Amino acid sequence: MIIIFNCERDGVLKGRIWRSLLLLIFVIVLFPKGVMAAEKPDISEAEKAVKQTMVALDKADFDQAKVAFQDGKLWWTRNKQDVKGKSYDLAQQMDRQVAVVSLGILNGEAKTATDGLQVFQGLLRDYRDGTYTDNDGNTKITLASYIKKLGETRQLVENKDWDAADQQVQDLQKQWLSVEGDVVSQSQVAYDNMERDLMLLAAYVQDPTKQERTADVLDGMEDTLKPFANVTYTWFDAALIPFREGLEALLIVATLLTFAKRAKTPNARKWIIGGTAAGLLVSLVLGLIVAVWLSTLAFGKNNTLINGWTGVIASLMMLYVSYWLHSNSDMAKWNNYMATKSDQAISNGKMISFAVLAFLAIMREGLETVIFLIGMVGRMSTAELITGILVGLGVLCIIAVVMLKFSVHLPLKPFFMISSAIVFYLCFKFMGSGIHSLQLAGVIPATVQDYLPSIPALSIYPSWYSLLPQLIFVLVAVVILVRSALKKRAMKQLVDKGVNG
Repeated sequence: MIIIFNCERDGVLKGRIWRSLLLLIFVIVLFPKGVMAAEKPDISEAEKAVKQTMVALDKADFDQAKVAFQDGKLWWTRNKQDVKGKSYDLAQQMDRQVAVVSLGILNGEAKTATDGLQVFQGLLRDYRDGTYTDNDGNTKITLASYIKKLGETRQLVENKDWDAADQQVQDLQKQWLSVEGDVVSQSQVAYDNMERDLMLLAAYVQDPTKQERTADVLDGMEDTLKPFANVTYTWFDAALIPFREGLEALLIVATLLTFAKRAKTPNARKWIIGGTAAGLLVSLVLGLIVAVWLSTLAFGKNNTLINGWTGVIASLMMLYVSYWLHSNSDMAKWNNYMATKSDQAISNGKMISFAVLAFLAIMREGLETVIFLIGMVGRMSTAELITGILVGLGVLCIIAVVMLKFSVHLPLKPFFMISSAIVFYLCFKFMGSGIHSLQLAGVIPATVQDYLPSIPALSIYPSWYSLLPQLIFVLVAVVILVRSALKKRAMKQLVDKGVNG
């Protein structure tokens, strides 16, 4: 996505891009994620107390629950300072849940106490595994520990402890952002499958009629991830991340820039470049915040929300752009359009829309790229990491130059038809992935149907929430194509009648 600017000859723009690139390298080199090597804390006493308290609450025996939870409170009293020394935020959350449970038991509110115990149990596991943000902004979760957590979830499923399994699945979704860079750098297919399976897990574990399938999904996830657990990373892996993540955004921005050039509207190009620059800047700033003040773990849900909403909004805008490009493939209509808009072929409203679309596309892909690259710090030497980033961006730059030069020389009709098809494909894909991200974030229910197709590479997931909008898009496209064909046939018949008459 960055490389579009390199195709501009304006020295100011080039300067901005190089400064942004240097900022990215500065963030990666000077603010690496530390890896905590301490032994796992013993939480067995607290976990035992939590389970015994839950059993007592199930029987509405509040006296027994009070006695059982005393051991949990004693564990917390002894370990509070240690937890606070590692993560003040985690200590605050634990303290809050201990108070919630104690108050719920005292007031005879079984549900309040049970809910608090479930949250406290999840916090205990986070403390044991190191899957929390420490006081230096670091987390020690690795792909190997993530795989181990999948196995622990599998054990809960075998024991039919569905409430605990549900909580564990929520943890897995939250922690995925911390390890997904390890996967996407090795295999896009594995990454796409994991994204799908995380939604399937949430759907299956919460549906009594499908809970038995949860174990198979977990087994499949373990099999997917194990080959990457101890992989050694090189500059090539670092290069793949900006290339893979930036290619789709590049297609969108390049198409908009080419159209603006062919429409002879320099102002539109400035708007598109401005939107692209803004998207890049926001990506870098958010990446800096994650690297310095937060962690990928703490940012996990916010990232899925950003991906979700930007994907949905960008998809709706691309649907309109795709239709507009298709409608302009009629040369007579295009020539008439250019004749009536000789001073400014693209209206101010459309220019702003193009800028917003470029911004959303770049921010959606750019933020993940920055976070992935930050996550690779420590997996290879700094020189290799920087080399990989520059190579990935360089390849994108070459593709951008070829696209911009080649597309300008394409005949108008093929250009509009190809551009329309590319934008529609990305519109279809962004809608599916956007809804999917909102499902992972809990905004939309993670409901799935086994009879629906699942093609993660195309962002097709077995859920009506994501598939139905995509089907509507396809139906709209078919209607437009059929109507266009009928209109052309009718016009041809009129012309033939005029000639023969």
